[in-house]
Amino acid sequence: MDKKRIVALFFILLLMFLGVDARICWISLGSGSIQAADTHGSYSLSIEKNRGTIYDRNMKPVINLGSKYVAAVAPQTDAAEQLRVLSPHVSDMSVLEEGFKNGLPFTVTVDSPDIQAAGVTVFTTQVRYSQNALAPHITGYVNSEGSGVSGIEKSFDDVLKQYSSSTVETFAVNAKRRALAGITPTTTVKGNSNGGVVLTLDSYIQSEAQTAADKYLKSGSVIVMDIQNGDILASVSEPEYSPSNVSAALKASDSPLINRVFSSYNLGSAFKIAVACSALESGISKNFNSTCTGVIEVSGRDFHCEKISGHGSEDMALGFANSCNTYFITIGMKTGGDKLLEMANRFGFGTQTVLAPGLTSDAGALPTSAQLKAPAAVANFSIGQGQLMVTPVQVACMVSAVANGGKLPTARLVKGVYDGTNMAKEYPGAVPDRVIPESIAKEVSGFMIKTVNEGTGIPAKPTYGGAGGKTATAETGWVQNGKIINQAWFAGFYPAENPKYAIVAMCENGRAGGADAGPVFKYIANSLAPLCGYPKVNQ
Repeated sequence: MDKKRIVALFFILLLMFLGVDARICWISLGSGSIQAADTHGSYSLSIEKNRGTIYDRNMKPVINLGSKYVAAVAPQTDAAEQLRVLSPHVSDMSVLEEGFKNGLPFTVTVDSPDIQAAGVTVFTTQVRYSQNALAPHITGYVNSEGSGVSGIEKSFDDVLKQYSSSTVETFAVNAKRRALAGITPTTTVKGNSNGGVVLTLDSYIQSEAQTAADKYLKSGSVIVMDIQNGDILASVSEPEYSPSNVSAALKASDSPLINRVFSSYNLGSAFKIAVACSALESGISKNFNSTCTGVIEVSGRDFHCEKISGHGSEDMALGFANSCNTYFITIGMKTGGDKLLEMANRFGFGTQTVLAPGLTSDAGALPTSAQLKAPAAVANFSIGQGQLMVTPVQVACMVSAVANGGKLPTARLVKGVYDGTNMAKEYPGAVPDRVIPESIAKEVSGFMIKTVNEGTGIPAKPTYGGAGGKTATAETGWVQNGKIINQAWFAGFYPAENPKYAIVAMCENGRAGGADAGPVFKYIANSLAPLCGYPKVNQ
């Protein structure tokens, strides 16, 4: 049955209902009808309820970005005319049917603000979550009662409720609570939802990071960090989900509700950044030479390099650029397990990151000093395998420390609370701690730049400005449908000279860090080029 026939049938049923209703009203009122008409009550209809706003660092909202039209309808004696005007603009006719049947003022979502009918007022209302939400894993979502369930919505639930607002339409009604014709309803707005929470995220960078992740990652994460202060400028977890349809995410088999930026993973060769720092600090020269034959034996166990034929003679810079396992096992063994562990601790591995009240990233895991008494365990640790588990947040902090001259920042996600006019409360970032000498940071930064220019990181090289980085393909030990599952990483900084940003991309179930995560880094770096004084890149 087409929509016109449905509407026609509904007209007939509605008129029958209104006729019966009018007859009942006439009988019940009798001689008292004049008095009843002179005294009336009121009926309040909720049009909109809003929580406080979540902003980016530049005071741009990252929620409430959409809008919709809501019609407040006071059923009239000539409800058929109202129905005729409304029906082309309503997707769910059952709402109209129920509303007119009850006879009380009601709301219905419509597709246009230009609806002219007696007893109908159209409001433009905010939509808290759009389908293509910005940073949904960070903002989180609320439940049907309007309370925060995850992310910032949960961490700052009280604040966002404090800065809530409501819009109410009040009608004059008769004894049966039917709106009285000829009396204009009053609109009351209470509260101001302009207050709320200010994040460190940058909407532009977040949007570009989401575009890059959508383009190159099926499952994984991206984080962009200010290398000087640890401010998280973008945080993306794939697959994404829509806070407007959480039920679909709950049913999905790929766990889109997990925030992969805050989760721990096997790291692999990106840990060679920390190993190089530890080796240099232990007195091993950057000119230390070792010959890679493709395999190295430690305590009767063979550790293979990705290049089966071997890389030949290498110094530290070349071994780093080649991501040579045998070279780094050699210098890792010379450095010693305890010193490697100390450097890992200095970089914050194994320590939980608190990003907001009740919102933390995983601590990850480190081998113990006792476990590292075994030479094979040290060999594994030297190439980022074994017990080591880290989060993308921790890796971004490590990259930041190397890029900024040796000072480890603390990741920050929230700048403060905004009262609608001023910052009512601020959450200043922690002062970065020096974890490695500036000279060592400079040497390892040079290794990372060489990696992008000449080594495994070539797929990540941006169009302008250069970059430094490290690839990783971490073995997980998992097997799915007969296939070994690896995590592919690219962790680096941009631009090469006077770097400003740390960018870390992780691809779950990837082939290789350069091939899978490198293009994500390149896309984001190209997006950041104009912010660093370089030409805009068309991608």
